[in-house]
Amino acid sequence: MAKELTTPSDIKLDIKTLRDRIPVHCFQPSTLRSLSFVVRDAAIFAGLLYGAFYIDKNSNYYVSAFTRYVAYPYAAGISMTGLWVLAHEAGHGAFSTNKMVADIVGFIIHSALMSPYFAWRSSHARHHQFANNVSIDLNYVPPSREEYRTMFGGRSHPEKVIKEKGHEHEGEHEHDMHDNFEDAPFVVFWRIILQQVIGWHWYLLSHITAGPNSGEHPYLSKPLISPKKSRGWWDNSHFMPNSSLFRTDEFWDIVLSDVGLLAMMGLVYNLGKVYGFTTMLWTYILPLMWVNHWIVMITYLHHTHTSLPKYTPESWTYLRGALATVDRDPGFIMRHMTHHIIDLHVVHHLFPRVPHYHAQEATDAMKPLLGEYYHSDKTSYWGALWNAFTQCQWVEPDAEKTLKANVYGNGKGDDAAEVARRKAIDEQGVLWYRSGRMPLPVVRMRRSDHLSV
Repeated sequence: MAKELTTPSDIKLDIKTLRDRIPVHCFQPSTLRSLSFVVRDAAIFAGLLYGAFYIDKNSNYYVSAFTRYVAYPYAAGISMTGLWVLAHEAGHGAFSTNKMVADIVGFIIHSALMSPYFAWRSSHARHHQFANNVSIDLNYVPPSREEYRTMFGGRSHPEKVIKEKGHEHEGEHEHDMHDNFEDAPFVVFWRIILQQVIGWHWYLLSHITAGPNSGEHPYLSKPLISPKKSRGWWDNSHFMPNSSLFRTDEFWDIVLSDVGLLAMMGLVYNLGKVYGFTTMLWTYILPLMWVNHWIVMITYLHHTHTSLPKYTPESWTYLRGALATVDRDPGFIMRHMTHHIIDLHVVHHLFPRVPHYHAQEATDAMKPLLGEYYHSDKTSYWGALWNAFTQCQWVEPDAEKTLKANVYGNGKGDDAAEVARRKAIDEQGVLWYRSGRMPLPVVRMRRSDHLSV
């Protein structure tokens, strides 16, 4: 039975209680209204492209170069990201009540943006189902203390005992674990660049950042995940129809995703032959790189914050996992152009079928019930990326922080023994971020024998 969370007003939260508070119409997408946003974003993109060609033709070399390689790619990338988010809504069922319409729109948009629609829809649905479960979540699962230590080559001094926050840890080198040792700013900067430039592609290829048991955990239900065990790092790709990520009955969906990508690659190649590959570079490829950047940054910052817990399978529930995300403020333009996927993400994780144009109303309806369980950060969005890289390297239990965050709930109405049992489990099963030096980049999905908390 899923554990409940208790608000300060002693209202026990569960998904039904939250859903009942949200007006019914918030769960009812309008196909025409959703399509109007597709038209809007496509029109903005077309207008930016026309304006860029006009400036390029009628300006001097320096203005033209700045427009081609800086201003236009950045602006066009934002409008293209908006389209990507709408296709993401289509995959969730928040675009239209007509599944065929939603899948056609989602498939066309994601293929045009070089994203495998059906493959990513499948894995992303499992991320929502198991969000912030360190064993089986599929996105940005941080390493445990032991795994983090081994990332530095297992350097240790068995005779040394380090005292940290009231706990004793034997056999750990101070340089491996203690947050007094920080990376130089240029190291942090280049690691951010690496993640933002190739992170999306590498995730699609290798399933990197996923939990070590995301493809084979014994208590996963068959309709949600493949029963197949990964045969190696090469078997975790979103592009392989027989990948360990997918069920057998998803084979042809993955093939169709690949066909869409190949068709778009062929279109870009032929347009390059007609208009020049330099033109395709600045009109399509550079904006697409910004799209990939935003996908990675948005997803990473949704679930990476010092105030957000992670959970072991013993402490995890759907509600806890969904609430361990944060609404951020990226500024007026990004809020609206990305259809509130950044600033209204908590409600999206709880109820992914709520379309973005009802997300604010749904959030306002829930917030009085959520109380302290609603996470929001209004600080600099770009600054948050730096903070996440420097302050969120690995996770471990922290009973004191868990108690202060009221993750336990007060257990009102429960037997005292049951309350004590849950508390004992959560003292080790609720995990919190720690700062530290950045290890070398991970290049493949972790194995289950690396998970130790």
